[in-house]
Amino acid sequence: MKRLQRFVTNMLADNRMRRDYERPATINDVDPNYEILNQYNLGDAKDPSKKPRSRQQIYGMWTLMMADPQISEAMGLHVTAALGGHETNGDTIFISPHPRVRGKGRRASELRKKVEAEAKHIAPILNRNAFSLCLRAITFGDSYGRIYSDSRIGVYGLSVNRSTTPSLIMPFEQGDKTIGFHALEDESTDKAITKLTPKQLLRVKMPRTLEVPQVTLDVWKNNKVLVHDIRSNCPVLPSEVGGSFLYPIEEPWKDVTISRVGLNNQQIADSVRQAFLSMNMEGMPPAQQKKYRRGLETILSNYRNRIEEAFKGGEALHGTQYHILPQWSEKQIVQSVGDLSQRNSPLNDSTLMLNLRRLAGGLGMDLSLIGWADMLAGGLGDGAAFYTSAQIMRRSTLIRQALIDAGNHLMSIHWGLKYDEYFKEDQYPWQFDFYSDQNAAATQALSNKQNRANTTMMTTQAIMALKELGLGREVNQLILEDDLGMDMDRATKVAEALDKKADAEAATLHGEGATPQAGQDDDQSQGDDEGLPDDEGWDDDDEE
Repeated sequence: MKRLQRFVTNMLADNRMRRDYERPATINDVDPNYEILNQYNLGDAKDPSKKPRSRQQIYGMWTLMMADPQISEAMGLHVTAALGGHETNGDTIFISPHPRVRGKGRRASELRKKVEAEAKHIAPILNRNAFSLCLRAITFGDSYGRIYSDSRIGVYGLSVNRSTTPSLIMPFEQGDKTIGFHALEDESTDKAITKLTPKQLLRVKMPRTLEVPQVTLDVWKNNKVLVHDIRSNCPVLPSEVGGSFLYPIEEPWKDVTISRVGLNNQQIADSVRQAFLSMNMEGMPPAQQKKYRRGLETILSNYRNRIEEAFKGGEALHGTQYHILPQWSEKQIVQSVGDLSQRNSPLNDSTLMLNLRRLAGGLGMDLSLIGWADMLAGGLGDGAAFYTSAQIMRRSTLIRQALIDAGNHLMSIHWGLKYDEYFKEDQYPWQFDFYSDQNAAATQALSNKQNRANTTMMTTQAIMALKELGLGREVNQLILEDDLGMDMDRATKVAEALDKKADAEAATLHGEGATPQAGQDDDQSQGDDEGLPDDEGWDDDDEE
């Protein structure tokens, strides 16, 4: 008995020591001295080129950039690549029942019918505003639409206009959830603020992939957001600006603008031709000098006027005008010094093109699609860069995710008002689909599927050839591994299947050619064949 007690005591002590030994460290085990000094090691150094700006300065910069036709076209192409569009009616987004409600149950059938009915009502509202919402979202990081709804029919309208410009709306968030908006009534004389709820204003929020340095108001500086575990305990703060495709290209766009303006100004300066004349007036009285100089100026002015008349198709085209300059001996000779502003070397656009390539790389767009079609092939016709670009596909995914989140929110509001029923995010009975023939991500996926199908067909043909040759399991496996590049396990399974197939066919041929023995009829033979186990071979139906 004492031995048992001692054994149990030692076992418990060993387990306790093992638990103490294997206890993992936590954040509370960090040296307190380092914790005091660590606040001076966190954060990043503020570069002068990325100094914090106000919300108005950031949005003003992006608005100015969108006035550039190349930037505007590139952003529009991103939206087109993401949304696609039906070739007949132009619809970009479609609502269909989710696979979870496509069963045979009564509840699934009821939800499926409701989704199909409401899709005809909500889909046109989204399609009318999808392009505008997405274009504003990738430009400013957020876009908004005023929701019009009724307690009986649900959502019946969505307005995306100047009143819902992102610069006029301030969203407020608690944690990661949008709880409301402040909207500036710009047309009001007193600049009144309208407070709206998420049921009144639809928000398309792009993922915040990059941090945009911005000025924080003093009233929000002392709020802590990471210390809370429960979202409802987090402070309500204004949403920071971010998510725009334009932020990474602000500097390249400025360089392109400066280079382009410099080239244009130099080209205009080269178009203005000037000539400097010298006259020998030695020995000429002062009065005669003034008269001679005035007459020469009149001749040059008449010359310019006749050129302007010639541009208009006047009589200057059909005659010759003579200008007489009197002179005495070698005096009063007019000599041309030349144009001091004339360039001796041609204009160089290499700096402009370098900046344009940086700009196109930051936009994720080929230069051939935004005004430089003579450089490379691309676009909807040839499909070179528009369909296969990894940058196009990556940004298309971000745009579609943001639009789907907004669409789910709009559909939830409509469903709740009409049916007084709400769902969690992972239980929506509907889903959003895009017309995949004209968007980059789906086109790339279809291309991959076609390549896989072609590879499968070629592999199947090779296996059929090995079957007809009947080389044996080891040789077949060798060919499958070395020539077709299959891994060993897969090649082994295919070689075994070919070997069993050959044995089954041989057994079938042997059974058809044999003569029944005495005392054994045909029915007994058929019964024996039917009694063969499946792993012994395949029958004729399987072969077909």
